[in-house]
Amino acid sequence: HNQSMMGNRTGRTKLDQAELQNLLHQTTYEETAVHAWHKVFSTTCAGGRLTVDQFGNLFNTFFPGRTSDQFCEHVFRTFNTSKSGGMSFTDFLIAVHVTAQGSQEEKLKWTFKLYDVNGDGVLTLEEVTQVLETTNNILDHNQNSKSLLQNKAKELFSKIDLNGSGALTEDQFIANCLHQREP
Repeated sequence: HNQSMMGNRTGRTKLDQAELQNLLHQTTYEETAVHAWHKVFSTTCAGGRLTVDQFGNLFNTFFPGRTSDQFCEHVFRTFNTSKSGGMSFTDFLIAVHVTAQGSQEEKLKWTFKLYDVNGDGVLTLEEVTQVLETTNNILDHNQNSKSLLQNKAKELFSKIDLNGSGALTEDQFIANCLHQREP
């Protein structure tokens, strides 16, 4: 007889001990928080993997009326490390951790992956512009003119492209962003 209804924590979820230990090591969450997140995740996706549509629905829950399918696809791509059609619970919880409690460097690594649309390890002005266009759909329902957005992308990119090469590796991106924050 399964005692999950009587408070047996291990019977409540299908989170195995190795995955739990991995998540306790990679995040700052306590065991009870990992189990709580797993319960939410399991309720959302019965198959154990979160699809891009389910991810978009979750995103829309946290940001009602401000969602963009394209932006959700960029975020999903960034955290779906297996590159499969579905995001695992581990990928999901690490994504939550990095965006909420991650170090400055972890957040910059995530940001680089978000903007590196084609996944080639090099960030270009075109990719920055492409992602800014999708975030603009979330942040500004008036939809600023495309030329204004392109100018903003150029300004942003020029601040981090210190040598003017037009392309940045992840290490250059992180170093240049950290350099921008120094007094």
